[in-house]
Amino acid sequence: MKKVILSAFGLFVFATVSANAQTQAAQTAPTQTTAAAAQDNKTPVKVEELPEAVKTALSSDSGLKEWTPTTAFLVKDAAGKEYYAIEMKKGEEKGAIKLDKDGNQVK
Repeated sequence: MKKVILSAFGLFVFATVSANAQTQAAQTAPTQTTAAAAQDNKTPVKVEELPEAVKTALSSDSGLKEWTPTTAFLVKDAAGKEYYAIEMKKGEEKGAIKLDKDGNQVK
């Protein structure tokens, strides 16, 4: 009787571990494809060549006034949307923002 109970318990533990491993593998797969999709078509753009609406948004937003744009890229994603990915710096802090051609923030 002990052997039957121990065998059943062992089978239960094995099934639980196996199911958990399959669930984790399924959860990481979309993240990897999303990361690959995030590396869409990026074209470097000089900060001074950004559209006026983008420059205005960067200088007029109270939260962004203290930040200085360092690099910018025109990104075209897989869906065909275009936006500007702008890396910014404030002292030692670094950050990034995504704005469309009209200066609206892209999420």
